[in-house]
Amino acid sequence: MNLKYNTVCQWTMNRPIFVLLSVYFLLPINIAFTELPLVIVNETDGSEMVLIPSGTYWIGSTLIQTAALIDKDERLPRNFFQTEHPQHSVSLSSFYIDRYPVSNAQYAAFLAATGYTPPKYWTDTPQIGAKEPFPAGAKHTTHPVVGVSYADALMYCKWARKRLPTEAEWETAARGGLVNQNYPWGNEASRNHANTVGIWGKDQWHWTSPIGSFPPNEYGLYDMAGNVFEWCADWYAPDYYQNSQYQNPRGPKTGQTRVLRGGSWSNNLLGIYQMRCAYRFHTRPETRNLTIGFRCAATPSP
Repeated sequence: MNLKYNTVCQWTMNRPIFVLLSVYFLLPINIAFTELPLVIVNETDGSEMVLIPSGTYWIGSTLIQTAALIDKDERLPRNFFQTEHPQHSVSLSSFYIDRYPVSNAQYAAFLAATGYTPPKYWTDTPQIGAKEPFPAGAKHTTHPVVGVSYADALMYCKWARKRLPTEAEWETAARGGLVNQNYPWGNEASRNHANTVGIWGKDQWHWTSPIGSFPPNEYGLYDMAGNVFEWCADWYAPDYYQNSQYQNPRGPKTGQTRVLRGGSWSNNLLGIYQMRCAYRFHTRPETRNLTIGFRCAATPSP
């Protein structure tokens, strides 16, 4: 229950007018929280889904945080983090999110059940420089699926009776309850915690790593940094955090690109920054490549 207590405390610090109401409703909130199971298993794709409780959460970055990163690395453009500003609080309803990214095995089951068109690179991957082939397709069961567009991810979610997480939900889940930390595990980049460009430390894979190869965050979620970028439900706008709604934000109403989060195995030299919880990436929804996968979310049943 510490998690729920912390979110209520955060609410009271940042919404003084509601202090008495927050304290008054603390007991009912905890009762509601315990009525929802902490972990559920989706009947269609067999995925474990972890409960993220309702509460008020901080997303984005402070100017002090990003200025410190820029001062430490002269390669970073001064505007590299500007879409993460301002840091702001959001109020989220309870939701479930997959413990792992969707795997090739799960996507193969989806293809078999629906007859849907296989993703790009499912049977034929390009030769991109390493001795071993890229682990795409049904035979590489434990690796995350790649080569899926936004529409492909939505079709899988529909089949599994789930949905894509919103950008705010994804960042909240990635942080694992930590506040003002860069990564799901803390404030410093670590190759022992994520699969990104190059091979050293625990990161021993040229391409994607099998899901769950690195330690989970405090919510028990794996691969929230590195391995594959993950589609979110939202349209992207660089200034959205300046105009974001407070209650369950869902992004702009329209746009040209969709939000991606989490970094990937093939990040460039700035990849350690793209793996940060707050980093906002985006691409056209029809994009299919070797760096993009997804995980699902679900709204608790009434």
